[in-house]
Amino acid sequence: MDEKRFEAIEIRMTHLENYLNQLNEIVLENGRLMEAMKKDQTLLRQQLSELPDQMSGPQDAKPPHY
Repeated sequence: MDEKRFEAIEIRMTHLENYLNQLNEIVLENGRLMEAMKKDQTLLRQQLSELPDQMSGPQDAKPPHY
């Protein structure tokens, strides 16, 4: 194989490896963000399910003018 051609292939391979590593970091970060969002969603669902318990009582009573 021609020496210049071999060198060009090595350079391309190095760039592709760097690109692959960057993509891998992005995928890992997205996974961490998704896990954090899942935890937030679970917490919000729990808080939302507790709202009716906190809001019962005065809203169920008739207003004073009845």
